Amino acid sequence: MSFIQIDNYSFHYHHYNGDGPDLVLLHGLASNLNIWNLVAPVLSQYFNVYTVDQRGHGLSSKPDTGYDFKSITNDLMSVCKNLDLNNPIIVGHSWGANVVIESLANDKSNYFRGGVLVDGGVLNILKTNRSSWADIETRLAPPVLTHLTLDELLQRVRENRKEDWNIAFEDVLTNSFDVVNGLIVPRLSRENHMKILYEIWDENILLSLESINVPVLILPVSSDDSESISPNMHGVSKSEAVEIARSKLKNSKVEWLKNSIHDVPIQNPNLVIDAILSTKDTLFT
Repeated sequence: MSFIQIDNYSFHYHHYNGDGPDLVLLHGLASNLNIWNLVAPVLSQYFNVYTVDQRGHGLSSKPDTGYDFKSITNDLMSVCKNLDLNNPIIVGHSWGANVVIESLANDKSNYFRGGVLVDGGVLNILKTNRSSWADIETRLAPPVLTHLTLDELLQRVRENRKEDWNIAFEDVLTNSFDVVNGLIVPRLSRENHMKILYEIWDENILLSLESINVPVLILPVSSDDSESISPNMHGVSKSEAVEIARSKLKNSKVEWLKNSIHDVPIQNPNLVIDAILSTKDTLFT
């Protein structure tokens, strides 16, 4: 475990030392850096890889404020510069992809070489016909799990995910909770979770995408053909959202990660690895 202190906050990170370009991997909402445990070691054969617990997550500091995109992207920039990273590529999964978009959109000096969006970032691309915040707040609020022990939680998840359970899922879960008096307490508090969820709902994705000047690789997941064409909660299908995003970006490539699920970095890590490596010497030169 490694930690870096920035503005009185502590950020937990792992470094997978490699000789290639600097690459930073960002987890999604209510997740942590362990989501990359199966991806980072392989990519470190081609990149100098860092994974980071973002503010409020994992073993990083958990202040009561600073969950807006400006603060989160400032965190990322500060971490990268304090680690002396040179023109890094930033990769985000789920909400982490939103962080990548906002970081690139506000990077006026082109410090970042480019970005990768792993099944996230563009799904809330249109504000017309979208679900109301009251609806989102009700449907996507995290479940209350504080009556469970860690063993009970792990057993529940194993039973629900019998076909794709592996030790990587367990690593992510165990780094998402503390244990107090025998019961689990989420490291990302419910209050801070909802602050981030609101920021995702309120984000102006179209404006941000139009402001990006560097290459972006979009890696949407589809478990079957219907997932990519069926309207989601935002009133637009994943395929439509991806195409809109591609049309707004100045330099982008789309590669679908097929026959997988949202947690693709731990369910089918080779899909993510192969997609990133296929563009290492083309899109991100």
